[in-house]
Amino acid sequence: MSVRLSIALSIAAVVAAAGLLYSLQRDKTFSWQHDQPQDSTAALERAMKVIASAGGVDTTFVRSLITSPQTRFDSALVSIIVTNFASKPDYSHNYNAYSVKQVRQFLINNATVLAQAEQLYNVPAEAIAAILWVETKHGRYTGKHHIPSVYLSVALSAEPDFIERNVERVVTGPGADTLSRDSIRALVERKAEKKVRWAISQLQALEHIAKEGTLDVHRLRGSWAGAFGLSQFLPSSYRSWAVDGDADGDIDLYSTSDAIFSVANYLQKNGWGTTEADQRKAVFHYNNSTAYVDAVLRLTFLAKQP
Repeated sequence: MSVRLSIALSIAAVVAAAGLLYSLQRDKTFSWQHDQPQDSTAALERAMKVIASAGGVDTTFVRSLITSPQTRFDSALVSIIVTNFASKPDYSHNYNAYSVKQVRQFLINNATVLAQAEQLYNVPAEAIAAILWVETKHGRYTGKHHIPSVYLSVALSAEPDFIERNVERVVTGPGADTLSRDSIRALVERKAEKKVRWAISQLQALEHIAKEGTLDVHRLRGSWAGAFGLSQFLPSSYRSWAVDGDADGDIDLYSTSDAIFSVANYLQKNGWGTTEADQRKAVFHYNNSTAYVDAVLRLTFLAKQP
């Protein structure tokens, strides 16, 4: 390597590092706890107080979660989950030619199980395969976030400091010029309070799952949104609609058979029918996003085409 090229590469590395540092300093929502375990511990203790005050979750169980070596507080999750209302999701890449090809191959590879689920729940195999593709690309991307940490972090969403951070995040984001700062603050506060209740309800579901012994909730990993498995069920959804598709005695959403049957059961129990309105309602219950519903049903339609 020439001296001139070596110098150029060294300068490029310094510039890249400086740029990364600047971006992290500029982004006030970046998780500042990652390198400060003592701050994480203090935050988790505050989360426990919030949960204990709300009631409904055994404090012994919560204590077992926050003392687990895998548990940590992550302020980035508070920002993402509370302020995602301010961004418009784009699911259009989920029904391109490549996606359609992958879903058709999944239909071939899992034809027997899909046929059994379709017959039992009256939900088309294409719809089941479409949801599993949109959610995790048929299990390729199930998420690496520690699930209890997600809910323990979100339990602090209504703390004043996080309200201020999230207001700033929305104010400086796209489309914020149409709303006043006071309006944004009111939206963030309502969203935060709702998400605190939601997080506690999911911790309640985790506690029940732990008592039933169906999953090791202390090691459970999934998405930043608190969902897990090929089907990306929340803990409450797991308790309500997950089923043992392969009859092996376990309900494992990382098993293709169990995920297929669970998605079919979920859609059927939430109103899937022969009309488009019924189908849209069932898929919307799965994910409260019109763009998501459009993507799933479009992919379902395209997968059926010869």
